[in-house]
Amino acid sequence: MVFDILNIAMPTEIHVEKPKKKWKKIALGLFSGAILAFLIWFGFNVLLAGKNIITQNLGNVAPWFLPKLNTSELKGEGDGRINILLLGLGGANHPGGNLTDTMMLASIDPMNKKIALLSIPRDLQVKIDGGYAKINYAHAYGESHQKETGGGGALAKKIVDEALDMPIHYFLKMDFEGFPKLIDAIGGVDVLVDKAISDPYYPAPDMKGYAPFYLKAGQTHMNGALALKYARSRETTSDFDRSDRQQKLLKAFFDKSLSVGVLANPAKLTSIISILGTHVKTDLSISEMNRLVGLGKEIDKNNIATKVLDSGTDGLLVSKNGEGGYVLVPKSGDFKDIQKFVHSYLTDPFLAEETAKIEIQNASAKSSLGDEVADLLKNYGYTITSVTDATKSASKSVIYDYSNGEKSATLTLLKKRLGIYNVKKENGEQGGNIDLLVVLGKDFKDTN
Repeated sequence: MVFDILNIAMPTEIHVEKPKKKWKKIALGLFSGAILAFLIWFGFNVLLAGKNIITQNLGNVAPWFLPKLNTSELKGEGDGRINILLLGLGGANHPGGNLTDTMMLASIDPMNKKIALLSIPRDLQVKIDGGYAKINYAHAYGESHQKETGGGGALAKKIVDEALDMPIHYFLKMDFEGFPKLIDAIGGVDVLVDKAISDPYYPAPDMKGYAPFYLKAGQTHMNGALALKYARSRETTSDFDRSDRQQKLLKAFFDKSLSVGVLANPAKLTSIISILGTHVKTDLSISEMNRLVGLGKEIDKNNIATKVLDSGTDGLLVSKNGEGGYVLVPKSGDFKDIQKFVHSYLTDPFLAEETAKIEIQNASAKSSLGDEVADLLKNYGYTITSVTDATKSASKSVIYDYSNGEKSATLTLLKKRLGIYNVKKENGEQGGNIDLLVVLGKDFKDTN
């Protein structure tokens, strides 16, 4: 026998694999290989796009993106949020392409899974390089003075930070060519147009003539071209109306882009990556973008708040005509009221969570100082339970901590807000119903 000659034991039973199962294994192997190849190709494109998109962050990263969040990393109120400056500009093929047509602050509260949008009018007058100019010039100036400023995005962040007294951790900018492409890539967006638009002066593509734009009120599905017109039209409506429309578009885009229909569609994701790589710049790293996407999935679209800095009856701005033409300036004469509003709107989540009870005791030579500091802190989200006058004056300011370490974030922020670093930890029982006691001495400097 053949088996005997080869010295092989003859099996008692010979198993023959059925052709059908064999083909199933081959098909499964081919499919798995195709998936692996796609993932490698997709990952390569993500990295390639990331290389084109990402620029160095010359400011501060959000503490939430540190490997382990420690409240000592907080540099001031607002660091408990993730603040991203969104910039829309014409781009290389547009006159004045580096002037920002849109400026909006997107502030994410990771603790409570909420987003707040604040539109900043492009005509707001600010200081840029020692002189006054419209805030939409900040990016253009930065781009033309890269060495001194770090670029347009970096300078725009710095200017907005100074104006609002709110840390701006990141920027993301997109040009007019990329915006409609991105809208089309996700299949368009649905927006409720609350009032009709009639704009006979909407600029033509060549920017030399007009391409009249009309849109009726009602629920509207918008492709990229229509969304761009809806976002940019301003001649027959106010700039503040336009800011409101832009916020609606951003909310609609956010809702659509995080839907299953987009995230589970490889073709759409590939198209989005290609568009981002060509038309977007940001100082968010890839890992930070990944964490943002994760956060975005957890945020309820009904938890997106919107505000616009405007010159209405109850607004904080007023218009005036100066040497540079029409500008908007703070109604109060400086940015203090605007800063207080921004902090009350974008309340730091750590302050809101801890709700530390704070007493202000005035031991300085200035009789009204206690009330002034209390009013300031209330606007910034602190809980002030009482304001008292000390029986005798003190030369140095001090903060007494009765919280047994349970109000660490509030203490960290309070020290930096008031510039009082002399802290004494006391027995919690001695504090009664307060967590922190701030004693204002003669050395206290005005923080307004």
